[in-house]
Amino acid sequence: MTTRTRVVLLAALLAPLAAAQANRSAIYKIDFTIRDTGDAGAKSGRKYSMLITEHQKSVFRVGNRVPTATSTQGLSSQFTYIDVGVNIDCVIEERDSKVAIHADLDLSNAVNPNAAPNPTISQIKLVIDTTLVPGKPSVVASFDDPVTSRKFEVEATATKM
Repeated sequence: MTTRTRVVLLAALLAPLAAAQANRSAIYKIDFTIRDTGDAGAKSGRKYSMLITEHQKSVFRVGNRVPTATSTQGLSSQFTYIDVGVNIDCVIEERDSKVAIHADLDLSNAVNPNAAPNPTISQIKLVIDTTLVPGKPSVVASFDDPVTSRKFEVEATATKM
C-alpha cells in the first residue's frame, strides 16, 4: 500500500468524524443569580445553574405545585396545579465569540397558600433576549417589585463547557 493510498484511506475514514465534530453544538453552563437588593443578608443572592446545548430549549423548575379550584360541582371540585417558585426556560446560540441567550424567568410564590379554594399567587415574569460575553457576569435585569418595596437584580453568566 502506497503512502498516497494510506492518506486517502485515512481521510475517508476520518471524514464522517470530522463532519460530526463540525456540526456539534456547543454546550454552555448558564448561571442565573437572583438578588433581592433590599435584603442586606442576601447580597450573594440565589444561584440557579443549568447546562444548555446550543439551539435546544432547557427547562428548570424548582418550587411547589399549588392547587387551585377550576370548577366546583356539589361537594366535589376539579383542581389545576400551578408551578410556583423559580421557573426558567432558556435557549442559547453562539454568535461571534459571544452567547445569544433567550430566557423566560417566572418567579412566583403563593402569598396565602391556605386560602381555599384559590390561593393568591404573586408573580414576576421576565423575558430576556441579550448577548453575553462568555465567563463575564452581566446584569440582565433590574427592577422594583410593584407590590413591595423590594428591588431585584438578575445576573447571568455563560461558561463554555
